[in-house]
Amino acid sequence: MNKVVNYAKQELDKYLEILGVSAEIELHLFDEIGLKADVKNPELDDAIAIKVTNKKGYIAGINPRSVLIGVYRLLESWGIVWLRPGKDGTYIPPVADTKDIDIFEIATKRHRTMCIEGAVSLENVLDMIEWLPKLGYNGYYIQFEDAYTFFDRWYTHLRSTIKEPEHFDHDMARKFVEIIEKSVKDRGLLLMRMGHGWTCNPFGLETSGWYTLKDDEIPQSYKDICALVNGKREVWLNQPLSTQLCYSNPYVQKTMVDAVVNYAKSHPQTDVIHFWLGDYFNNTCECPECTKYRFSDYQTIMVNQITTRFKEENIKAQVVFSTGYNKAHPPIHEHVKHPDLTIMQFAPITRTYAKPFPSEYTIKEIGEYELNQYKLPHSVEELLAYLYNWKKQYTGDTVAFEYHLMWDHLMEASGEGMARVLYEDVRNFDNLGINNFISCQLQRNTFPTSIAMTVLGKTLWNSNVDFEEIRKHVYIASFGEENYAKMCDYFGVIAKAFYLGNMRSHDPSPKEDFKAYLKDAVKNMEEMIPEAKLNSDNEADACRKNCWLLVYHHARIYTLLAKAIIKHLDGCKEASETLRYASIQTAWECEDDIQQAFDCYFYEEVTRLRMNLDGVRSIADH
Repeated sequence: MNKVVNYAKQELDKYLEILGVSAEIELHLFDEIGLKADVKNPELDDAIAIKVTNKKGYIAGINPRSVLIGVYRLLESWGIVWLRPGKDGTYIPPVADTKDIDIFEIATKRHRTMCIEGAVSLENVLDMIEWLPKLGYNGYYIQFEDAYTFFDRWYTHLRSTIKEPEHFDHDMARKFVEIIEKSVKDRGLLLMRMGHGWTCNPFGLETSGWYTLKDDEIPQSYKDICALVNGKREVWLNQPLSTQLCYSNPYVQKTMVDAVVNYAKSHPQTDVIHFWLGDYFNNTCECPECTKYRFSDYQTIMVNQITTRFKEENIKAQVVFSTGYNKAHPPIHEHVKHPDLTIMQFAPITRTYAKPFPSEYTIKEIGEYELNQYKLPHSVEELLAYLYNWKKQYTGDTVAFEYHLMWDHLMEASGEGMARVLYEDVRNFDNLGINNFISCQLQRNTFPTSIAMTVLGKTLWNSNVDFEEIRKHVYIASFGEENYAKMCDYFGVIAKAFYLGNMRSHDPSPKEDFKAYLKDAVKNMEEMIPEAKLNSDNEADACRKNCWLLVYHHARIYTLLAKAIIKHLDGCKEASETLRYASIQTAWECEDDIQQAFDCYFYEEVTRLRMNLDGVRSIADH
């Protein structure tokens, strides 16, 4: 038996025993029982068939990974709810509903991938990987060579006012990545690697994060190949990861292409390799050769060299190349030669998450290409215009590399507001020609509930799923049917108060209205604090006990933040800052209770640096 199918059998047997159910269910691949599915690539696309009557029947998948997804789908149909990764994250019903099931489904999106980010322990990542196929996700993306920066934040307890730093080093990070890769492949999930680093590591300048170096730490040989900007070749902001190189230089091209090809050969377990250039923008090389073509032309030249080598050397991995920033304007001299081996990445990092993407391209014209004069668009319509122009010439797959659950969800507070934007985005992506999704997000991301990650996983699997049904599914499992309506109302009040249009000034409300919403949320959260604590203390079920505990701590943290914002709107800046830091400190103090669900490191960063309330309008202005 295939090792992934064997793992799926172990999982089925384990959970049937937990449910106290005796069933006769066989596991098969489609080919074994003559099933077909209309998909382009059976190794990349997922499809399941479940036919069970009177607890007898089969679960089948078009590939081994799909079999595992099908197992979890059956178990969920019988009452289990996969609420969040980690300990006490699974709701087990007192009595299983062993109803008959007859379904055949093909996943709406091909790549449904989780990307490592945030401050994480090894256990956090392994818990996430275990959870992914339960929600229908099918891939994991490890950024950088060793993902050091993400682990370093946690183990050194960066910014924590409570915990002392632990030792962590690159050898530990490399061992962690080996364990993570095995966990991914044990489940048959698709593995993505790299992205950051190609502009540094091949030239002997190792980098594993957004670190600033001293000038004497950067060799002259590296400075000599950096982009010429304003008459100087230098490391941009002394941060190698932000730096562009002189991409017309044959030595630069060959070194980077060779590095990608060699990486693919030495990491055959990698299904998709991200080939990214420098992170920053308006730092394109201005030398005579580089200015002959657009920035995106030189990227395309290297992508074509890489994929040609892949074909020649029978390397099966796909290559992701990114658009946006300096590459927002599509190439005019070069075109991607091997779309079957590439995926075009649309990463609208500057967008507002106050509203979803439209279901069509409402703006199709973009401005003229001007070297190092790119202006950051914030509207979703403007960002899509650049994608539209790229897609006029690129015929391969497109992936949305998105940040819904990276920063802004920490300000949105309820989870519901971001879940609704995610739901509409994924559904609208169908009409925009985006058939893959990578969620670049914090791994500890189910605070106060898992509504956003659950909505994302289920909508990526089936874009016709009903939002309200998902919400009901999550809230009843988390808090009991008797509390479903109450918790819908509760989170609705919080969503209105922490609306991102106000928090980020993307779509501001009148100031007095905003204050009224916040005061309503404060009242509701202050009432919830003792109730949630009592429910957690008295709840016998471990999963629901944990759910109520998270609501309790969430209310404590965000009550203080709401009060801080009210003080800010009243012009009481000192009192506002005191309350803001009290909210952050409360999060650090209860971190042991919420570690699996909430990233305190990023909460501090977001509440200190990313909230922008200055666009809130006065009643008179409105």
